[in-house]
Parts: sequence; C-alpha cells; structure tokens
Amino acid sequence: MRVAFIGTRGVPAHYSGFETCVEQVGRRLVERGHEVTVFCRSGYSAQPANGRYLGMRLVHLPAVRQKHLETISHTMLSGLRLPAAAAVVCMGVGNAPVVRALELRGRRAVFNVDGADWQRPKWGALASRYLRASERLAARGRSILVADARAVQRYYRERFGRESELIAYGSDPPADRGVETLAELGVRPGEYLLFVGRLVPENGAHDFVEAIRQAGITAPAVVVGDAPYEAEYIARLRAAAPANVVFAGYRFGAAYQQLTAHAGLYVLAATVGGTHPVLVEQMGAGNCILARDTESDREVVGDTAPLWKTPADLASLLSDLWPDRAARARWGEAARRRAAALYSWEGVTDRYLELCQRSLG
Repeated sequence: MRVAFIGTRGVPAHYSGFETCVEQVGRRLVERGHEVTVFCRSGYSAQPANGRYLGMRLVHLPAVRQKHLETISHTMLSGLRLPAAAAVVCMGVGNAPVVRALELRGRRAVFNVDGADWQRPKWGALASRYLRASERLAARGRSILVADARAVQRYYRERFGRESELIAYGSDPPADRGVETLAELGVRPGEYLLFVGRLVPENGAHDFVEAIRQAGITAPAVVVGDAPYEAEYIARLRAAAPANVVFAGYRFGAAYQQLTAHAGLYVLAATVGGTHPVLVEQMGAGNCILARDTESDREVVGDTAPLWKTPADLASLLSDLWPDRAARARWGEAARRRAAALYSWEGVTDRYLELCQRSLG
C-alpha cells in the first residue's frame, strides 16, 4: 500500500509531536513493506542525496513563511502532488480546507485533528475563528477523524455529533544514554529538572520558571525548546528566570534522548491540547513527572504522576519531591510501567495502517 503524510514540517522530526508521529509510524510502515511518502517544508531540514530517510520518500515543497499561512500553504501544495492511489494521512485541523478539497476529488483522508487548537493563546481572534471553522469543516467531512485523547473525542462528539478514532502517541526508552549534551550544558545525570516544549505561552514555561523560584530550587532547571514567532515572550521568560535555569534551545534526536535519560524530574506545564507526545516519552523513560491537572493529562498519567494547577502547587510538589530521590524513583517506575502497557509505537502503527486501509476501501 502507498501512504502519504501531509500537514507537517516533515522528517527528520525536529519540531513537534506531529513530526515525531510521522517519523515513528512512517518508518514502521516501511519496515512492514509499504511505500511511504512524506511531504516536507523546504528549508526545514536538509534533503538527503537519495531523497529518502529511514526508507521514506521525502518530497520538499515551499511554504509561505508567515505564522498564519505557512502550514496551510504547504499543505495545499502537497495536496496537488499526492501519489496516485495513496492513502492520505493529514495532521492538524487547520488543514481542513485541503482535506475537504481532497474529498471533493474523491479521496478520503485519515485526518488527525489534534486538540482544540483555537484555544491556544498564540492565535489572535481571526486565527481562532478560522480554526473553529476548520473544526466544523472537519466534522462535516467524510474523512476519518483521529483524536489523540478521549477528551478530544468527547469534544467532537458533544459539539458536532461526530465520532472519531482514538490513537494516542507511542514511547520508546531513550536510545542514546550518553552524556555529551549534559556536559555541554554543564549539568550532571540525575541532578537537574527538565522542561520540554515550544516556548509559547500555552506551554507554560513561565509557570515552571516561577515555581522553581518559589520553591527555592538551586539545582539546574533545563528548559528545552524555542519558538520562531515568540521573541517577546521568550525575552520576558529569560528576564524572569532564576540564575539556575538553563535555556538549552531546541534539542532533538540524540541530544533530547540524553537529556530525557538522565533527568531527575520532568515537569509538563502545557495548558491546552490532547495527549502530549513528550509526556508519553518521559513516562517511557521512567522519569518522575509533575503534570498540570488537565483532563487529557489525567487520562494519560492515571495515578502515576502528581498533578498541579498553579505555580504555587507546583512549587510545593517540587519542595517535597526534589530532595526525595526514592520517591521520585517510585513515581518514575510507575510511569514507565504504564507507558509500556498503554503507549506503543507498534500499536499506534497498527491503528494508522488499519485506518489507511479503511480510507481506501
């Protein structure tokens, strides 16, 4: 079977959970004998000489380099270049107009709509209205909708009367347990706290920084992430951060795996979204996790992670847990067991393959 992925920046995965999902599922589909094409944005990553990555064929196309137009412009071009008779997997509800256009041409996509994207503070009023309209368009279409959390499924059912398929994200233990990245940042194994996420307001890095300050934590607090359109927010974040906060910028691949493998504790502070891929990955690594108390996070961690709502709550948890290595180890092992039982990339691939076959049928 032919499968084409559209709607993301492409692979290698260097940005978000969508790209990670495409890489992990795409490579496994190739291993199972399927032909996979991934449409990538020009300039996002170097194009291999043979045009392939982990067996996936990469097609690089341009995009309008503007916050509100970059994704949709690239997805439109991708939709015009789709291989014949390929199952189409599209990521991101903002691409609903492209998916509808494909439907009008007789193609039915597997459409991962993510969470309620319009709620993210980074979008202005016009962009939020567009995203809400995209949700309605997706719900009224004939493509197969994919939700990454039961909370997202429930949202589409209650708001639009539309059922969707549940596919969360997978996790693997870190493949690279080296310490070169730690040495570069001046931190030691097990002796730093970790935050990972794009540095946009809804991901809550400011709450993490504030809790570190309130708790009086002096150990290094590593912030992994950046954001191309949030220079003002990042400047405020850096100005408010205590001296022990280490801003590491984007870290992917081996560097991200090393930082994950040796973290003493991980904090998830995002305020919106469904299942966060980084949360599942940190669980798979066996890290002690302090997650913001949201419906989706409760669904993912179950009883394997303490939850918090405010920076003061988080500061209190940090004060209790950071000095207690044994407690952190117990929480981390519980999270690892839950991830192994519920979140597998092989299982995720099985589900996408099933839906791709259905979309062609």
